[in-house]
Amino acid sequence: MKPFLTLQSVESVLEHIRAVPLLDEERIPLDDALGRCLAFGFSATEDLPGFDRSTVDGFACRARDVFGAQEGNPALVECVADCRMGEVPDASLAEGQTARILTGGMLPRGADCVVMVEYSRPAGGNLVEIIRSQAPGDNVIFHNDDAEAGTSLLQAGRRLRPQDIGLLAAFGVVDVVVRRNPLVAVLSTGDEIVPSCETPPPGKIRDINAHSIAALCREAGAKALRAGIVNDDAQRLKTAVADLAKQHDVVVVSGGSSAGMRDHTVEIFESLPQSELLVHGVAISPGKPFILARANLGGRHVCLVGLPGHVASALVCARVFLTPLLEHLQGCAGDTKPPQVPAVLTRSVASAQGRRDYLRVRLRPLPCQQSVRPQAGTALQPLYEAEPIMGASGLISGIAAADGLMVCPENREGYDAGDTVLVELFR
Repeated sequence: MKPFLTLQSVESVLEHIRAVPLLDEERIPLDDALGRCLAFGFSATEDLPGFDRSTVDGFACRARDVFGAQEGNPALVECVADCRMGEVPDASLAEGQTARILTGGMLPRGADCVVMVEYSRPAGGNLVEIIRSQAPGDNVIFHNDDAEAGTSLLQAGRRLRPQDIGLLAAFGVVDVVVRRNPLVAVLSTGDEIVPSCETPPPGKIRDINAHSIAALCREAGAKALRAGIVNDDAQRLKTAVADLAKQHDVVVVSGGSSAGMRDHTVEIFESLPQSELLVHGVAISPGKPFILARANLGGRHVCLVGLPGHVASALVCARVFLTPLLEHLQGCAGDTKPPQVPAVLTRSVASAQGRRDYLRVRLRPLPCQQSVRPQAGTALQPLYEAEPIMGASGLISGIAAADGLMVCPENREGYDAGDTVLVELFR
């Protein structure tokens, strides 16, 4: 048996990932930037909206002129102008004057509030009775309420959401500088693997990992290529990895990452130019035989990832390490962590101290009458119960049935039925 290197902690592996150089920047049209990570922060280039505007249909007034107005004691004001939409009003309100205005219209000079039309009534000629008192700022968006010029609005590394795209558009941004999408090649290994489109003969299985890992890479914002299957031949695998490394930022090898006689991934990664083996073995379950290496091909850094061949182990390992790697390469600021929900365990689970266990769980609504023990040190009230899904790491059905992962930390020997735990939801 080939020896593992010293098993590293999850935090140690993530530290290696955070030390990897980021990908280059590129400028793309704003409408193509959804889901991309900003290379640089963005600050407001001007006041937004840039003018004081009404939020209702009604009358722009000076608050002091309608102070104390009510149904039985209305304030009498004179309407001296109409504020046309999309135009700068000519009027400047003096004492006792008002101007008719529509939602979104620009306030005339002198006005500091707007009275809804429902609280006004005609009083003959140009006179209007106001039957509700207003304070300065009522029913008004001021010129810098949305943003003040120079205010930092989006941090570098923000993965752009639809509302972020709208914010940039509000300042006239037509293109943005983002980090390049990682190019990832996913290579499957094993004499027992056949393409998923084939009917496997006895002793062989369809390639599952290439599809699931490539999909996970796309979920993380990468461009993923399924690079085929290589049997357990060290030279063929070395050639395939070397060729893929010339054109991709990350090469993922599924299978062959352990320490058996047919596991060649470590040696092949180390054979690449200026390669550095960072991780071979992590103190987690499932996914212990994880590999992370780096190579320098003519000044271009390539990340080399070895995943276990068992399908559940490969997916768990990929979620814990490959997703953070891909997000880091894009400069992601870490604001895309999967959501967590508190849930009550339906059965006890055991764990070995010194390793971090990732348990697949299925969530169900918590029965209303069930009493729960809150999670230590938190006030979280669970709304779900979590049913652990047991089974070998070579089975795909268990992780497909799961809603998320429950983490049992290194310093625990497990949880009891009825304990409240946090479940990391699948995206």
